[in-house]
Order: sequence, then C-alpha cells, then structure tokens
Amino acid sequence: MKAAAMSVWVFINLLCFGMCGYLYLIWSQYWMYIEKQRLFNKTPATPQKASGSILNEQNTYISEQYPLRILYNSTSRMESMHKNRRSAVGAFWSSIVVGKPSSSQDHPSNNVVKKVHGSPRFPNIHKQILEFDTDKYMCEDFTTIDCEERTKEFKELLLKEFHRVLMGDSKVFRSGLNSQNPYDVKYEVGNQKERSKQEVMCALKRVRVRTVLRSEEPFARLGYRIPIAPLLAGRTFNTCAVVTSAGALLGSRLGDFIDSHDMVLRFNNAPTENYTEDVGTKTTIRILNSQVVTKPDYRFLDDPIYKGISLLIWDPANYSSSLESWYNHPDYPLFPVYKKLLETTPDIDVHLLNPQVLWSLWAILQDTSPYRLRRNPPSSGFLGIWFALHRCNRIRVFEYVPSARATRRCHYHAPRDDPACTLGAWHPLAQEKALAESLRDNSDVDVFQRGFIDITGLRNIQC
Repeated sequence: MKAAAMSVWVFINLLCFGMCGYLYLIWSQYWMYIEKQRLFNKTPATPQKASGSILNEQNTYISEQYPLRILYNSTSRMESMHKNRRSAVGAFWSSIVVGKPSSSQDHPSNNVVKKVHGSPRFPNIHKQILEFDTDKYMCEDFTTIDCEERTKEFKELLLKEFHRVLMGDSKVFRSGLNSQNPYDVKYEVGNQKERSKQEVMCALKRVRVRTVLRSEEPFARLGYRIPIAPLLAGRTFNTCAVVTSAGALLGSRLGDFIDSHDMVLRFNNAPTENYTEDVGTKTTIRILNSQVVTKPDYRFLDDPIYKGISLLIWDPANYSSSLESWYNHPDYPLFPVYKKLLETTPDIDVHLLNPQVLWSLWAILQDTSPYRLRRNPPSSGFLGIWFALHRCNRIRVFEYVPSARATRRCHYHAPRDDPACTLGAWHPLAQEKALAESLRDNSDVDVFQRGFIDITGLRNIQC
C-alpha cells in the first residue's frame, strides 16, 4: 500500500514539474518572438530599402536593415586608420592595375535593449559574436604572420555570426510563420543536405536571366515599348566588378581597381561623383529596386546617374503570381513610371526582371541553408551577383562579404549609421553572404583585408 501511494505521489510531482516546464517553454518562446518582432519592425531613418545590403543593398530594399548589433569604437577613429594605411594600400592596388605581381596570402558600444515587463532575457539574441573593430583586425602589412592570424580570427567570427543570425531567425519564423510570409510563399523545405560548390553553381546557372518581354500580357495589350534586344544586348564580359554600397568602401582606395574591369555593376542611387578614389567612375549597369524608381526623393526620371547606362528594375510579386496579377498589385507603383521612361527615351536599355526569378533564387538560398529563412525575396546585391555570373567569365564583388574594414556606417555615400546594415532584417542576407563566401576561390586576405570575393562565371561551369 505504501509503495502504491509513493508511486502516485512521484507521478503527481513529475506531472506538475513537466507541466511547469512546458508552460515556461511556451512563455519563453512567445517572448522571444515578441522581442525579435520588435527588432525586425524598426523602420529606417531614411527612405531606403536595404543596400548589400542595399541600399547596402547595395544591397537594398532601402530598408535592408539588419538585426545585428555591430560594434565599432568611433567613425573618426576609422577615418584615422584609413589615412594611416592609405599609402600602403594605394601602392598595392596600383600594382594590380598595372599588372605587377603582389602577395596573395590570406568598444563595444553600450547598446541598451529595452525589456518588456515580465519578459525573460535572451542574451543570445542580442549579443553578437563578432565585433567590427578596424584596429583589431585590419593589417598594415598583408604578408605577416600577425596579419594571417588577424584575418583567420575575423573570418571565423564572421562565419559564426552568420550562423547565429540564421539560427535566431529560424526559431522566430517557425513560431510566427503566418506574419512572416507577406508574399504567400508555399515552399516545402525538403531534407536539408550540404550541397557542393558545383551543385550550387549549377543551380544558379539553371535560373536564367528572364526579363519582361514586349509580347507578354498585359504589357503587349497596354502598348509598352519594351526593348526587343536583351539586357546589355546579349553582351558578355571577361571581368566584372559588382560594387556594393557598403560603408566599408569609404577610404578603401579601390576605385582604380574597380574601373579596370570590363563591366561595372552598381546598385540603386549609389553615386560615383566625389567618391571616385574609393568606388571608381565606370558604370555599365545599375540594378534598381522599385522604391528608387517610384519615390520622388530619388528623381529617377531626371537624375543623370540613371542615364546612358543599362538598367534592370525589380519589384516583388507574390510567390505564385502571374504577370497580370503582379501588374495589378505591385509592391510599389512602378509601371506608370516605367512606361513614361520608355516613351520619352525610346533607345534606353531598361528592363523589368520577371518576378518569378526572385523566388527561384530564394529557393536556392533556402535549399542551401540548414535553417528556415525569412520568406522575402533576395537583396539587390544577390541579384547583382547572379546576373553578373551569367554575363561574365569572372566576377569580383566588393564589400558584400564584410571585410575587416566594416563599420556601423550603412552606405559609403550617406552618413547614416545603423547597426542593422550587415546581416539583414528583411532580405535573407545572412544566408546570401554565407553562400557567396562559400563560392569564392580567392584568398582570405583578398576577402577579409582587401575587400572582395572572386567567383568564376557560370559560362565556365559544366553541369
């Protein structure tokens, strides 16, 4: 009898403890979701979609804000560092431009997060692994053992940071999927497996460049004078530079090296005037999100920055929308502006990206990620990489994967600081950059000190 009573007593206690643990788990997951929502729903101070973010978006929905808290001592300290190493770095890049050989070896801020009364603490959500500290990771001499160690440490921490952000996002989106699926994405994630570089490149190659055609409805019926010739008139290039709008380009002295490429791709309204020493002067094509096309602040129809070059414009549609449905329900009212541009400048090489391309590229990102991604389209930066891979034998992407120069500054051409401008709070930018880093074939010093990744074009990939 005593044994039976004891068994009942133990069972009741286990049941109570189990129920308490289960309720705590639900409670903590709820507050984690609320806290992440608070971070993601912050609106930027300026009308930009994220750049290369995007406008780091370069990378870009000018709101490509990022949830990562980037640490840096001060902007003046950064500028001082750039001045001190200006001569050494300038000599290196000039040697590249003229073809001379070179070596190819590879404060904290007091951020206060307001807490909701009664909510638990989630230190892993807010605490970044990587401190963006130029003094700590940048090298004066790229050939030393000390530089190799600094570069290795920065790389390891950056890749861990990608992992942390993706893992945190995945937990939130599983618990709040309906509110995080504005484009009604219906995509079943299969068995996740690690894909080889060859498999990823072949997947990107299968997503061909598709722009809206003059013969497609509703554009044919409505008389849109879309260019018959393909974007860039079907041209291909040997070397291409994809230039993000990242703040890390300021003081980089990469301008001459960028201009040495056969084709230069830029994003949105990122200027070259007054920044030529760091970003160059040449522009072959710009990729623009629909905010830039439609918002008066960007003067799309008047600003000379958009003239005399090729333009590729994108705007998201719902996951399974037809062109007709997209035309009737765009994210931004770009179609009247596009039609007016075609009528006033009949010889312009300007095209609309077929919105289904966005979701084909998103699917590649999701298939190569061990975590569930935010169900929003890729950034302009990732679109630029994909497009250049189709048109070029070799591409170099500048400050997309962050180098040790990275700071709190969002864009090289704007003074705004935002710690959210590195790993994305709208686009799946952490996965984009992690994937891009895995595709490059140049040295760690090139990537994390000099500031560019080097990728072989898709024409050279056998699938």
